[in-house]
Amino acid sequence: MDSIAKINRKRKILDILEARGTLSINDLAEILGISPITLRKDLQDLEKQRLITRIWGGVALSTHPVTPEPPFEDRSVENLKEKRAIARVAITLVKPNDVIALGGGTTVYEFAKLLGGIPNVQVITNSVNIAYLLLRLGVRIAMPGGFSREGSYNLFGDRAEEFFRSVFIDKCFIGVDGIDVDGGLTTLNPSEADIYVSMINSAHTVIVLADHTKLGQKKLIPMSPINKVDVLITDELAPKEVIKEFEKKGVKVEIAPLELQIESYSHSEYKFK
Repeated sequence: MDSIAKINRKRKILDILEARGTLSINDLAEILGISPITLRKDLQDLEKQRLITRIWGGVALSTHPVTPEPPFEDRSVENLKEKRAIARVAITLVKPNDVIALGGGTTVYEFAKLLGGIPNVQVITNSVNIAYLLLRLGVRIAMPGGFSREGSYNLFGDRAEEFFRSVFIDKCFIGVDGIDVDGGLTTLNPSEADIYVSMINSAHTVIVLADHTKLGQKKLIPMSPINKVDVLITDELAPKEVIKEFEKKGVKVEIAPLELQIESYSHSEYKFK
């Protein structure tokens, strides 16, 4: 298994190539502050995963990456009933005057739609479409600087990561592409993984919003071990045996009934630390 340092270095390689295009081995090694020999070992691994392409004198991102993430609009209609049920439970964990961070993603977007009714909540997000939605709802927001990428409404980059490292967050709400007891939190997007790491490390309480299809899944890029997660909110279709495994690891699991009525679920039993 790769060390944390090697995993982070591979993420950085993909980030740099996404931002700068084709680079020579020597130039890329100099940017990373490592030897060309060490870099070549990382590039061999990434090439096996079909994430990069070795070309004459350099390296570039592959034009045919493995399992690319579908566009936001396509993902937004998948399991929509489950996402809305999860959002209704998640909103009960927000208190007036909370400072909360929101990642991007379709489940978090459904959750953001409900924030207009919480007094004096402050939201920090790197998601442009969530920020626009919240502004229309009259919710106070703060955003980092950063770069966009095709197919996503999220901002990423060193400035965005530094922004989240420099703030205190009461509660962080994030969606994931996969969550697994052994694999932790994972994503398909190397450029956004470091943003989530910064959010998680700055948050007092980490809350993951994931429908049943994300449970037990390990995707391309690891973001965080499971012991960083305080609460997992999923839907009633989640397998009971999988839920028990998360609970054994100390994760509080909230189950969202798919026929939930808002007035019938006004408070969570979860007690914040």
